[in-house]
Amino acid sequence: MSTKDTRNPCIGACRFGADAECRGCHRTKAEVKGWKRLSDGEKAAINHRIQAQAALETKPSDGKRLRKLDRKIRKLEAKLSALKAERETSAGAALSRAPPEGGIVPLRSTTLRR
Repeated sequence: MSTKDTRNPCIGACRFGADAECRGCHRTKAEVKGWKRLSDGEKAAINHRIQAQAALETKPSDGKRLRKLDRKIRKLEAKLSALKAERETSAGAALSRAPPEGGIVPLRSTTLRR
């Protein structure tokens, strides 16, 4: 069984720029035209090149999205810190009310008056 990616990378957004590369799938005009005639090895090589190129490219919207995610993470970290502090405070208060080791609770001496 072959593990080569030979799928057609076309996304249906064909627009060729001055560099003769499709803006949608990043193949050259010759690669688009001759795709069906290419061998599986050639198709896999083209797909590998496209994936490597896509990994290097960052869109301006990616930076904005990353900044937004970073802000959300900082807010969540601040909230987590506050919750941890609240838990420690609650745990400390619970420990001060907890019975001593061994589970024996001293009784208060009370005298019965008749």
